Amino acid sequence: MSNTPGNWGKWGDDDERGTLNYITEEKTRDAAALVKTGKTYPLAIPLEAKAPIWPTRHDNWHIAMFRNLDGPGPGGGEDILMMHTHGSTHVDALCHVFSEGKLYNGHDAKSSIDARGASKNAISNIGSIVTRGVLLDVAGHHGVDHLEPDHEITVEEVGTIALKQGVSIGSGDALLFRTGWLSVFAAQGEDIFNAAQPGPSLDVAQWAGDREVAIMAADNSAVELYPLEGGMPVHQEFIWKQGGYLMELLDLEALAADKVYEFLFVVAPLNIAQGMGSPITPLAIC
Repeated sequence: MSNTPGNWGKWGDDDERGTLNYITEEKTRDAAALVKTGKTYPLAIPLEAKAPIWPTRHDNWHIAMFRNLDGPGPGGGEDILMMHTHGSTHVDALCHVFSEGKLYNGHDAKSSIDARGASKNAISNIGSIVTRGVLLDVAGHHGVDHLEPDHEITVEEVGTIALKQGVSIGSGDALLFRTGWLSVFAAQGEDIFNAAQPGPSLDVAQWAGDREVAIMAADNSAVELYPLEGGMPVHQEFIWKQGGYLMELLDLEALAADKVYEFLFVVAPLNIAQGMGSPITPLAIC
């Protein structure tokens, strides 16, 4: 890794939004024009106790409260949910990873993060995301249900698949990678799912930064090859250096089955004060 962070200072010394600055009002208008049929694809996995989750995190905990099931009169129910903010389909805040005592854009980690959360680069800086989404169906390109666990997606692959699918990738885009790895959880269980996973390479993250990609997302646990080498290289490059956003554990199966490769991409995280990430339900609208 270079010691010169890529986008630090690009939008001013106080910036806490990073690559979301690429998503201009014009970019959003152009993305909205992609909607032709109005069909909407929710891209979140079910938020349940036994679901894909990073191995060091605890399973989600959900219990229902209810009253007056037999009547007479009105009854009601509600939920209690305890979970990691990174415990399902989610987006990483820019404070999620850091290095050398600094957050993205040079904010001091020691004075910015404590048990209450992050006072800099928190998830609340996102607000909402409305931009152009591009799906690269890597598993489909190779004619398999899922990639092999040691398959590292290369820049050459990205270019080949984009050309084959007839899509370009540019400033402010959300770039989604389908590895097919979610199917492994259902078919083979969490031990196999968590042992190793395919994902984009560090070179792909650098390539995405050069093209001003705002978001990278995937249907695996980390948007990079796992087990991780060198301290989460894609996270460090894309989040820490570029101020980019990673979204993990997206369900891309229906989108790929319908060969929808370009779409309006809409995401709003929970407005968690000082939060370091948030569960999301991304929407692809075509």
